[in-house]
Amino acid sequence: MSSKLRRGERGATLLEALVALALFAIAVSAFGGLLTQQIRMQTTNGTSTQAVALGEKELEDIRSLDYDQIASRTNTATIGAKTFTITTQVVPDSPASNMKSVTTTVSWTEPNGAQKYTIYAIYTDITR
Repeated sequence: MSSKLRRGERGATLLEALVALALFAIAVSAFGGLLTQQIRMQTTNGTSTQAVALGEKELEDIRSLDYDQIASRTNTATIGAKTFTITTQVVPDSPASNMKSVTTTVSWTEPNGAQKYTIYAIYTDITR
């Protein structure tokens, strides 16, 4: 038997295997980064949806009050591990007489920093 390679024989050398392994490692690390970013964005979108729902609920709660009882207020809500601060500012006689301008802001903190969602509404006094 001869220990020399014949010209017709082919196979992968150690160098080729290392290059292929390095390319595979680069591709996997890039995919891992994209996957991590996707998970963060999905969490952020879910939290934003919860904030929108809390803001809308606050406006509906205010709408159920008598016109004279609509006033500024602040409260908190906790969903899962997230705590949301719901602040409602009421400006009477704005934009016109017998109207109240209502601004509801829902704020929370994420790993990316402080976030907020704001809803504007106008309520009017209807007398019959």
